[in-house]
Amino acid sequence: MPEIALRHAIGHPSPVRAVLRFFFLCLILSGGLLRAHVIQQIPMDLELKDDRVEAHVEVDASYMMAEFRGDDDQIVPDLEWLRGLTPEQKNQIKIEAEAYLRQCLTLLSDDRVMGWTVAFPDLDAEKPAYMTEGDPSDLPLIRIDLEAEFPGDAAKLWVEWNEPYGVVLLVKTRKGPEVKTIPVTEGKAVVAERNAAGEIRPEESGLGHWIMMGFHHILPEGLDHILFVLGLFLLVPKWKPLLQQTITFTIAHSISLAAVVLYKDGVEPMWAEAAIAASIAWVGIENLWTKEIGKSRLYLVGLFGLVHGMGFAGTIKEKMPVETPGALIPALLGFNIGVEAGQVTVLLIAFIAFAWWGKKFVWIKRTGSIFIGLCGLLLFIHRAFEVDIRLIHWLQ
Repeated sequence: MPEIALRHAIGHPSPVRAVLRFFFLCLILSGGLLRAHVIQQIPMDLELKDDRVEAHVEVDASYMMAEFRGDDDQIVPDLEWLRGLTPEQKNQIKIEAEAYLRQCLTLLSDDRVMGWTVAFPDLDAEKPAYMTEGDPSDLPLIRIDLEAEFPGDAAKLWVEWNEPYGVVLLVKTRKGPEVKTIPVTEGKAVVAERNAAGEIRPEESGLGHWIMMGFHHILPEGLDHILFVLGLFLLVPKWKPLLQQTITFTIAHSISLAAVVLYKDGVEPMWAEAAIAASIAWVGIENLWTKEIGKSRLYLVGLFGLVHGMGFAGTIKEKMPVETPGALIPALLGFNIGVEAGQVTVLLIAFIAFAWWGKKFVWIKRTGSIFIGLCGLLLFIHRAFEVDIRLIHWLQ
């Protein structure tokens, strides 16, 4: 009798378990976003000289402090925090920042480790720019300068990056007017190589780098995009209509992404992010009265794809090799392939978790759609009106 009851419980989950399971799926897909202070990337501008390498790294000063890094309960410090630090506290930032970089970053000429010196122009300045420039609520960004000798017999310059919280190192390598951008998520990457004439030149960004960047932009970074895709899944959990929607979505965001990247002035990030939040709210709410997918839904998904593409562009435009048209097309193509792969992965996980529910799936659809709709509304209020809503900090 207990065995029959156990099989019955497993085979017919309760509505309460359905709700909890859906919330748990959202938490799994969100991955590292649940930490209060985890940045997404650290940009490094690396300039190639005749016999040396100069790098300028822009970092969040508070993230350099071990007491803030990766702490779930810490409030994220802002520029006002940096302005109020004493000389002793700024010196502590320098000590910990150098330790952090030496732990995470290694420069190699072929297979030889290159020693590098470090300087802190912002923290050492008598009248630092951050004291007067920027809004007090901005991130406390500072520049760190690195310099290393590059041996004349070395063929390749490697960057090795191993960061404990998954932060991406965005390496922009320069040699005169020539610029190449390579995102390094983990491990080693070639950023420069000697040509036949013996000149060191930036390494071309491979298609695989951009595919991984696009995938990473969905999983684990893009919780708002994950919510949107889950909203599509909840309406009709069938592969054919879902692939129709995601492909329509991808084509649309590819168009707007390319347009914004190529357009110098771009769009206002706050406007795009607020519109993305509105699209999440709409999909969740519409699921409550819509029973099937029609042409209107595909048109709507296409429209939302254009909006999401603008949001993508706001975060990756600086990473794209705009200065090199020949490399821009593979970069855009690879990024969009990675985004589509990330979306399909989200759908695959959702199918594994929920598609077998049969008629009881209606509980997942209702509760999940309400959850997604509320998240979208809260995000919209936060982004459009700059209202600080503590409950949605984990969505950012």
